[in-house]
Amino acid sequence: MIKAASQFLDREWLNILESLDDGVLVTNQSGCIEFMNEGAALLTGISAARSLGRPITEMLKENPWVVELIEATQSSGVRNVRADSVLQQSGDSRLRLAVRAASTLLVNAAGTTIGSLLTLQDLRYQRELESRSRESDRLEQLEVLVAGLAHEVKNPLSGMRGAAQILQKTVVETPRTRECTDIILREIDRLNDLIAQLLDIAGPARLQRQPVNVHEVLDSVLKTLLVGTDKEIPFVRELDPSLPPVRGDRDRLTQVLLNLIGNAIEASDPQGKITLRTRMETTYWVGGERGRDQFISLDICDEGVGIPEASLESIFNPFFTTKDDGTGLGLSISQRIVTEHGGVLRVRRRASRGTVFTLTLPINRMDEND
Repeated sequence: MIKAASQFLDREWLNILESLDDGVLVTNQSGCIEFMNEGAALLTGISAARSLGRPITEMLKENPWVVELIEATQSSGVRNVRADSVLQQSGDSRLRLAVRAASTLLVNAAGTTIGSLLTLQDLRYQRELESRSRESDRLEQLEVLVAGLAHEVKNPLSGMRGAAQILQKTVVETPRTRECTDIILREIDRLNDLIAQLLDIAGPARLQRQPVNVHEVLDSVLKTLLVGTDKEIPFVRELDPSLPPVRGDRDRLTQVLLNLIGNAIEASDPQGKITLRTRMETTYWVGGERGRDQFISLDICDEGVGIPEASLESIFNPFFTTKDDGTGLGLSISQRIVTEHGGVLRVRRRASRGTVFTLTLPINRMDEND
């Protein structure tokens, strides 16, 4: 064993383990837990204090694959065994996290095995980046498809609409002929709208950036939506009045909020409410120089039945919808607009009931072309 340690490490090793974001869990030869840092407690949903001295098979009974990983390490003598899987948090079957687990033999200075060391790495951010990359590839393919579709379909549709209007004026009008020509015109307009939405997803960014007050956009969107609905849904506003403006396209951001809040209204139960919450977030980074990025986050929380767990990963895909009469393009367009602003659009199920969409937009990161 190679050993290199300072007195500082000898003294502070426990604090170092506690400071890690990754989960660290140590068992003895009998399989009982001797140490668990805060990262492991957060990922597993298990109290570190209550876990000490307890068998790991008992504490991680909801995640048998982790126990099998440790047992495989001990039985095989292999120093490092890894697996990527889903970790179910203790006490709540709905909370499942993508993690990478690694089990390692724990040996003392004499080289004798004295237990096992388990590390848990949260893969949610990595999976999100992979998902964005796949989404980018899909959008590039869709852009080529839409360009050809618009060329081949839009011009014939215009001709068909003109012909239908002529028929409407020249054919002897009866209730039946009026109904038929109205159907033709309505369906042609619907197809034209569909093509326009597809172009919104696949077309290049056309942002007209300016300082935008998110709260002012929210007020405008709520006035528009509440006029057009019969539902009497209370809105709870938990807004931070000190937030600075973001630099973005007001009309495009209005389109996003019309879609997200409109969906929340449709999904809400009559007895439910919709909560709108804004806050400032700051991310610090260290590279060639130190710096920070600041963001405004907006949560739109409804109390409806919620989006099925199986649909969460597909909810932003073009043509995927959970509505009987939906096109499956609204959320795809919204995500594209948010991405063009350098932001992120996320969705999750609420622990109680309903769904939360979180829109995050940068404050101090400017586009080079601005």
